Amino acid sequence: MRTIALVATGAAVLMSMPSVQGHGYILNPAAQWTQGYPSNGFGSTIDNKVFGEIDGGKYGYGPNGSVNIIKAKLPTKGGGSLGAFIAKNQKLYNNKVDPDCGLTAFKDSARSKLPASQLEYTGFTHPGPCEVWCDDTKVLFDYDCQSKYSAIPAKIPYDKSKCANANRLTIYWIAVQGTPWQVYTDCVWLKGGSGRGAAPSSVGRGASTVAAGSSSSSTPATTTAPSSNSTPSTNSSPSTSTTSSTTTARTSGSAEIGGEASATATASASASASASASASASASASASASASASASASADMTPTATTAPSTSTTEETTPATEAPSTSTSGKCTRRQ
Repeated sequence: MRTIALVATGAAVLMSMPSVQGHGYILNPAAQWTQGYPSNGFGSTIDNKVFGEIDGGKYGYGPNGSVNIIKAKLPTKGGGSLGAFIAKNQKLYNNKVDPDCGLTAFKDSARSKLPASQLEYTGFTHPGPCEVWCDDTKVLFDYDCQSKYSAIPAKIPYDKSKCANANRLTIYWIAVQGTPWQVYTDCVWLKGGSGRGAAPSSVGRGASTVAAGSSSSSTPATTTAPSSNSTPSTNSSPSTSTTSSTTTARTSGSAEIGGEASATATASASASASASASASASASASASASASASASASADMTPTATTAPSTSTTEETTPATEAPSTSTSGKCTRRQ
């Protein structure tokens, strides 16, 4: 009962914790979206150990450590640009994400006009680098766009002349508040251009590998498979195994596309597992004691009573890992 109480307390704490997700997308010029409306969820991820283990003593810890190792390694190991680094190392959230343009879509009849002097982004709500291209011309770059463009929405001064006669604007952002790093890539097709075009030539085609464990399912699945031996024996090895697997992915038509597991489902599974394990262990111990006593009462037998009750509770949860946000903005939510 004490174990169950502790689990229930832990569940209450988990449910009270706010979810942490990065979010952001281009506002001006306006993009078109694969689902028909703006989407602020990440389209892909990059392993935070892509440059090796982050030495906290050298680079710092948390998001600052990630920003600093990118500063140190990107110039020599990043492929020449942030876009090229993303294209080479990204893992797509699922197979519906465009390798070059994330969750944005090409619509030739809905091209956008460039603003006069400032691009606008919903907000760089977490630390991390960003980069803007117009066709094959790099327009701007910074290692920490949250610090550089801190307003909500973010106002990004740029040299419009670098986008003269451009067909497509592409903006890349990596949010490094957690692991893995989250990648946001938006493409905007511009007035005066024609055709879909391609990624910047020095960036190249984006990797199309889908991250392991990604799913098109929008419903978390919890499976419980307890097993116990109900027949007393002088050799008793009851086993209770509870396995809970929770996966959250893209939610169609909602404000979230996945990336975080259901704390409620996990806590419920944990409480159930603890209760089952406690009951099974008590029953097994009683059965083993009874069997041992019966064996000792027999004068003509020399039994070896072996009692090995085993209670194993294993809970495996596979959510998208998130770390606490350093942002002072409102609660982050994951979008479709």
